[in-house]
Amino acid sequence: MNKVVLTGRLVRDAELSYIASTATPKMNFSMAVERNYQKDKNNKKVDFINCEMIGKHTENLCQYVTKGKQILVEGELNIDNYEKDGEKRSFTKVKVDRLEFLGGATTEKKTNTDALEFTDFQEVDNDDEIPF
Repeated sequence: MNKVVLTGRLVRDAELSYIASTATPKMNFSMAVERNYQKDKNNKKVDFINCEMIGKHTENLCQYVTKGKQILVEGELNIDNYEKDGEKRSFTKVKVDRLEFLGGATTEKKTNTDALEFTDFQEVDNDDEIPF
């Protein structure tokens, strides 16, 4: 059985393309996945995983798959072998069956609640005026 489940952050925005023979949408993206076990906690090890997702739903999904978002992917590991300049090479990627958004992007701005001003309220002096 070939099954992979990874969580990590998107390295860059997803790229949408189409398979020439069938015009099927294809989305490519890369994610940074931190290794679980590390001897040196100050120098974390990260793997950069290439991913590919195929299907009609990728056209709409692509606009949300943006740099910095934390995601979970589930799929299968594919190793493509090819030859370039007489040298044998391989390319590893995850063929994604399922993608789930886990958290916010690291670049999102947070609202500072201390800076909010509350207006348009009425002061209640008497406990008799409170309806509960």
